Amino acid sequence: MPSSEATSTILKAIFCCACLKTRTEILSDADYEVVREGTTTDIPSGPPTDSTLHIIPPPEEGEPSPSEAGEVTPTPAQYHTAHVELQASTSNPVTPRAPASHSPPPLTQPASSSLVSSGAEQSESLSAPLVNPSPKMFSPNTLYKLSQCHDDILDLKSILAASPCVPTYRGILPQIYEVLLRDEVIYLFTNGAEDATSVRERLRFCDEILDVAYWDVDSGGDGRLAGWVERGLGGVVEANPTNILALMLLGRSWLLKSQQYLSKISDDGSTSSSSGGSFPFTNTDWTSADEDRDTAEQDRKRQEGVYVDARTCLFPAVEFLGRAVDVMEAYGQEEGEVYVLQAEANMSLGNVTVSSEAQEYFRNAVEALKKASLIDGFRLPGHLERYLRSFEFVLYD
Repeated sequence: MPSSEATSTILKAIFCCACLKTRTEILSDADYEVVREGTTTDIPSGPPTDSTLHIIPPPEEGEPSPSEAGEVTPTPAQYHTAHVELQASTSNPVTPRAPASHSPPPLTQPASSSLVSSGAEQSESLSAPLVNPSPKMFSPNTLYKLSQCHDDILDLKSILAASPCVPTYRGILPQIYEVLLRDEVIYLFTNGAEDATSVRERLRFCDEILDVAYWDVDSGGDGRLAGWVERGLGGVVEANPTNILALMLLGRSWLLKSQQYLSKISDDGSTSSSSGGSFPFTNTDWTSADEDRDTAEQDRKRQEGVYVDARTCLFPAVEFLGRAVDVMEAYGQEEGEVYVLQAEANMSLGNVTVSSEAQEYFRNAVEALKKASLIDGFRLPGHLERYLRSFEFVLYD
């Protein structure tokens, strides 16, 4: 009879055989197969259990990995992972989306014939519009961005006012261009021409830029900014032909544009280009001005060269300012500034027009100054007040 030690050894052997048999049955009846060297496996629908080690071979040569295929497969952090052979998914693959970029144009933006048009081309290239069109046209966020643009322009104008010199002026111009090429400004000048908010914001921008455009008025100003203002105001007037401020600003822009030619005429010494220019007649001989000994020579010069250029700018200035006055009076309003601009435009045009046609413009100028002088609380500049006193008689002749 075997000893107790031998009996214990035999029982342990029998128990180990039974466990090994049970383990073999579990593996053979599993829902998936163990992948051995040189073989592949079928991936079950559910994750593996903790009791089974899943051996995954690397992908075969030439086969794209999941990341190369553009698919994103979530993997739980608690599972040991290795490369697997994936079957084509029937659902749409999830691909990362690049963030939208709305970076402003560079300061070295090349000059173009239209700031607004060049900006519109950039706006069309964006993946989504800045603001979805709606009855209100502009969202609070866009209006806030526009107010920031106004603040930036005013800051730059303050820098120029503190140091009014050509280097400072040239230094702020690229920054002014950058503000006008921002997405929100481009959107403003390409949408909502008849919307009240759009009109108000456009006129505010044009008023601010007009002074910068013609800071060096005798040299003709900055043509790029001047053209931008002129086109912006023209769009407002086309859609709103009775807007007094738009008509006044457009007339003023043409008046400023004429100063480069009037300055040349003044330097030539042939006539005065200032708003206090000479009247072609006096209270004793205004009906016989063409008898002046210099009249024939002056009339000849006024039909050529720089005089023609000056009249090319002054004709639209007189027209738009005259329309502004007509609309203003039709509404029963009185604005001394509008009358003063109308007087200056007519006086300048009279100074560069032949004597037989100039009298009408000088009379219109005196009439506008007289209306301005009658407005309560408004005071004419000193040189214009003197001009009115000298030639007021023509209104009563």
